Amino acid sequence: MSAGDYETVMGQRAAIMRDSCGIDYAKYTTGVLAFDYERLFADTGYDVVSASSIQRRTGVGQTPLVELHNITALARILAPAGKGARILLKDEAANPSGSFKDRRASLSVHEAKRRGYTGVVAATSGNYGAAVASQAARAGLHCIVVQEAFDSAGIAQPEIAEKTRACEPR
Repeated sequence: MSAGDYETVMGQRAAIMRDSCGIDYAKYTTGVLAFDYERLFADTGYDVVSASSIQRRTGVGQTPLVELHNITALARILAPAGKGARILLKDEAANPSGSFKDRRASLSVHEAKRRGYTGVVAATSGNYGAAVASQAARAGLHCIVVQEAFDSAGIAQPEIAEKTRACEPR
């Protein structure tokens, strides 16, 4: 295994994140799928109210809930009496770049601007890069998005190529 291969880099992911932004994310992992966001917010000086305020100012969030009527009807047919629920979808496509990734990007760009940085850099497979580019443009910061659009055979992947176009300046 060479020093630059994928497994080696991913094996150093926690150290890279800790060294680059000063946050040890392992402290906040509470299970396979569980993460203690409240503690992370408290340790970084944010809370839900301040994060929501930043996101509102940057046009992020407040995305609509849309009832999925056909699925709600099916749930009510299949569930025991009195147990059928309304099924709602949170429409994150209503965010500026069309993704829930705007939520994290808005905070990252806000923090970069607060610290006086002139720009931001993001590595992405698509949606996060578009979100960072969108938020950086809104904040007047320069932005570099690093994105691999080709597979190991050097063939452009259509879904990644489309995401690359979403990150390009207009």
